[in-house]
Amino acid sequence: MAQIGARIRYAAWMGTLPEHLQPIAVGQRPLEREVYLEHQRDRVLAAATEVFAKRGYRATTVDHIVVAAQIGVGTFYGLFGGKEECFLATYERVLADFEQAVRAALPTEAPFPEQACSALRTLLVQIAAQPLRARLALVEVQTAGPPALARYQQTIDRLIPELARAREESPFAAELPSRLEEAVIGGLLWYLQQRLLQGELKNPDAHLEDVLEIALEPFLGPEETARLAAGARTP
Repeated sequence: MAQIGARIRYAAWMGTLPEHLQPIAVGQRPLEREVYLEHQRDRVLAAATEVFAKRGYRATTVDHIVVAAQIGVGTFYGLFGGKEECFLATYERVLADFEQAVRAALPTEAPFPEQACSALRTLLVQIAAQPLRARLALVEVQTAGPPALARYQQTIDRLIPELARAREESPFAAELPSRLEEAVIGGLLWYLQQRLLQGELKNPDAHLEDVLEIALEPFLGPEETARLAAGARTP
């Protein structure tokens, strides 16, 4: 009877595993190691994102991550070279997911000002929905050492040509400073960081006008920016 009970408990436990980790029936192809490792990597990144965001990069240790991910230390070091490499991977994952969400919501046939407005509102929506991931990408990345700061700067550098499209729409483009895009992005990120730290980004529409004023008003002027803000708010 004891053996029967043990088998029942084992079967129940196996049933809780993801489909690709459940036992392979006789004659089926065994689970590939790459699939297993990718599953473990995803599990660690999800746990690490929350740990880094809640504890802060400097206060986080590998032990904190492995406990949260419910894996062994050996498994962790089989996936990452250390805490820094793990953090950079979480940053890349969060950045890619946010970018995908922004691009998916983009009205590709609309003029650039409407596209920029949509992108900024979607970003606010993502931050409100995922504050811990946003904190990692906006705040903790600046405390995670030179490689993380370098990667953060690369993100800013990628945004500069995107924002430069606003210069092409500007009625006073000839008067704009040559490095205005970099200054605007820096100001926008600072605003988002401060509001996030204060827990004030729960309602995207409450901050949309401020964000558009920072990002687009220097190029388009107050009237056009106000028009975009009014049209972008949730009915």
